Amino acid sequence: MKHLMTRQSDNSWALSPLSLLIFGLFGGQAALADTSAAENAALGDVQFNPVFINQNSNGKKVDLSRFNQMGGAFPGNYRADVYANAVWIGRRDVQMKELAEGKVLACFNRAMMDELGVDFTKVGSVAGVPGRDEPARCVDIATVVPGAFSSFNSSDLRLDVSIPQKYLRAQARGYVAPEYWDAGAPFAGFLNYNANGYRYDNGAAGKSTQYYFGANAGLNIGLWRFRYNGSLTQQDSGNGQSQRNYQGASAYTQRDVTDWHSVLTLGDYFTPSDMFSSVPFRGVQLSSDDRMLPESMQGYAPVVRGVAETNAKVSIRQNGNLIYENVVPPGEFSIDDLYNTGFSGDLEVTVTEADGRVRKFVVPYAAVPQLLREGQSRYAITAAQWRDNSLNKRPDFVQATYQRGISNSLTLYGGLIDADHYQSALFGSGVNTPLGALALDVTQSWASNLPFNASAANMQGQSYRVTYSKLMESTRTNFTVAAYRFSTDGYLELRDYANLINQVGVVYRAKNKFQLNADQPLGDGRGQLFFTGSTQDYWNQKGRDLTYQLGYSNSFKSVSLNLSAGRTQDSTGRIVNQYMLSLSMPLGREPYSPLLSTSVSGSSDRSGNAQINLSGTTGELRNLSYNVYASGNRSSAGANSSGGGGSVQYATSVATLTAGASSSGGNTQANAGISGALVFHPGGVTAAQSLGESFAVVEAPGAEGAAVSNTNGVRVNKNGYAVVSSLMPYRRNEITLDPKGMDQDVELQETSVQDAPRAGAIVMLKFNTQQGKPVIVTLKRPDGSHLPVGATVSGGDDFLTMVGQGGRAFLRGVEGKPLTASWGSDAGQQCRFSYQLPQKTGDAAYMRTDAVCEPL
Repeated sequence: MKHLMTRQSDNSWALSPLSLLIFGLFGGQAALADTSAAENAALGDVQFNPVFINQNSNGKKVDLSRFNQMGGAFPGNYRADVYANAVWIGRRDVQMKELAEGKVLACFNRAMMDELGVDFTKVGSVAGVPGRDEPARCVDIATVVPGAFSSFNSSDLRLDVSIPQKYLRAQARGYVAPEYWDAGAPFAGFLNYNANGYRYDNGAAGKSTQYYFGANAGLNIGLWRFRYNGSLTQQDSGNGQSQRNYQGASAYTQRDVTDWHSVLTLGDYFTPSDMFSSVPFRGVQLSSDDRMLPESMQGYAPVVRGVAETNAKVSIRQNGNLIYENVVPPGEFSIDDLYNTGFSGDLEVTVTEADGRVRKFVVPYAAVPQLLREGQSRYAITAAQWRDNSLNKRPDFVQATYQRGISNSLTLYGGLIDADHYQSALFGSGVNTPLGALALDVTQSWASNLPFNASAANMQGQSYRVTYSKLMESTRTNFTVAAYRFSTDGYLELRDYANLINQVGVVYRAKNKFQLNADQPLGDGRGQLFFTGSTQDYWNQKGRDLTYQLGYSNSFKSVSLNLSAGRTQDSTGRIVNQYMLSLSMPLGREPYSPLLSTSVSGSSDRSGNAQINLSGTTGELRNLSYNVYASGNRSSAGANSSGGGGSVQYATSVATLTAGASSSGGNTQANAGISGALVFHPGGVTAAQSLGESFAVVEAPGAEGAAVSNTNGVRVNKNGYAVVSSLMPYRRNEITLDPKGMDQDVELQETSVQDAPRAGAIVMLKFNTQQGKPVIVTLKRPDGSHLPVGATVSGGDDFLTMVGQGGRAFLRGVEGKPLTASWGSDAGQQCRFSYQLPQKTGDAAYMRTDAVCEPL
């Protein structure tokens, strides 16, 4: 299992274990040897005044020199979080060895340095580097990579490695290597369900009840993911009649094709919609999955190129916001891992040289969905049959699409569809220019053997599409998407063809279609205007469809205002104008204060609505949501009515419950429902809230009651399991447990886990726990003297704790077991003991007992 566990810490830096021990025990009495030592504490070794350290009975000082270095630890193997230049690499086995000058440092082999990204072609001499055929040999990374060093934090079980950028392989930001994508449990499954019932009372029209049950089932076997979707509905009318219907929506299986950054799908699915219209199919599809790429390689962003004369700082801003900053060496530089920041906004690049000189230049940045980064590609290949049980004739077809980023400003794309008596071909290009981003494409279709009621037995035609995006710098007007399509009389999409051969009613063939989305900030707190609209007409129908909306939004302190006016026109020429005003504000300054909102709307047909609404969340885990409202309505015929209602939703670890009721005029409605899931995994069956595509089963033995911070309302159950219902695939997800609510006899060894799951994975994340009564044991020698401060206590090869002031050691769950205490390498500096729980515990938070440590 490839995941990462990290103990959370609020400290930005950590002292060595001994320094924490001494400051904790002695408080203000402990002092550094001199003032300069305090300055060196954050930079290197730490020296403590030895007068505060106990001595052995023979007068020898305790050997604690290993803790004079930052990140000091005992030699041995640790399962720790590894970070390279503050970027998570993974949870790995870290070997701490006593290396040069008696220091205990992390020991690196060739495989681990490869994983950290070290480029050995830049290191120079590699004589001391362990070979790939020497997995057991390891060295201090500082002896291999100039300027590199490591620091181990034993309290957080974290290893930080610093490597100069010049010795690292180039790598995109946000990158998680495929070998660390967690495929999850090799055999696991789930059943997602959603059940609800509605009760209607429509007065004189009678009463009716409707029931719905939907299920989504899945089974994972290795990298294969099997999925099934279905639903059952039942309608009971007031006259005793009942109708029941079951529908199997889809069944398919998928698996990742990692090397191609793609996913293979077999069964019922949908074709992509980036070029041709998406259609349902039953067959096989291989398609790119951009989620497998680093975030800094997704979407479109231009490559920023320039020349630095010194070690220069490169800063990139968009719309006045700093989106990238880094230091580059002298010479040509190329920045190709900018995050996709939207569709528009030119990039202002500032190069600040080491001597203070500043140069600026602008890189045009506008994007449309068709654009890809230079060198990136996207494809999909489908061989299938049209999936629609209502059609008698379901054509077989093959569809292929491909996009390629040719340069910084040019993307080419194309596609083909081949079906029985139908073909279609598309070719287009997208360009990024100083005047905006533009995509143009043309599609040709051919259809033959059409039924007699079609316009012709054979039809062919073209469809032309133009897409545009641009931010007007002078006015800050942003045309996010503006698209126009013209189709000739004989053009058919695959969906049109399928409907024609099945003679499904009238197939309206589009002629012109235009859509526009734009927004205009007014600046200085004056709000923002927006416009959205579309219009379309047809070859075989008179009139046109038209809809548009103009709106204004602004915020005044905590009050939000939205105002809009719109118009719709159907093909018959009927026009309706609609107007709306809405206000919302929190009732308090707390993060979860209730939200009060109100809206008023009206239209040109004299209908209208006014509503006031109160909503919010409450509960210890913020898992209870509520909503109540009151409304008044006026119909276009002039009839007035009033009503109101409310709903509540309660999320638990095992399901989400909903209920609601409303009344308007003489009509009433009530509903209740439950949604959730059952997860089948190697540890058993766990009930959960509704699941997303990728999710995790948390295993924390004995940690019943611990809250999962990532999902509202979820706690670890009595069997030690909980389910995190949704994770982002191919990205680092941090899952945390809050120990509040746990039994005090259980301790979480880690409270945070990071994992990068594959899409659809059911990952198993184990939080190690230690169970047992917490005890403070006072350790004494046979002569009655206390063991010295800093002595270590271990059970076998496992380090347990260190001895504090007065010979006290904090232990849990190892009563009755043979334990060893050590404060040096000599035989006289080691002893063995065991302890028993006291008979009477009293009211203290921790038990207390004594033990005699016998010489070995």
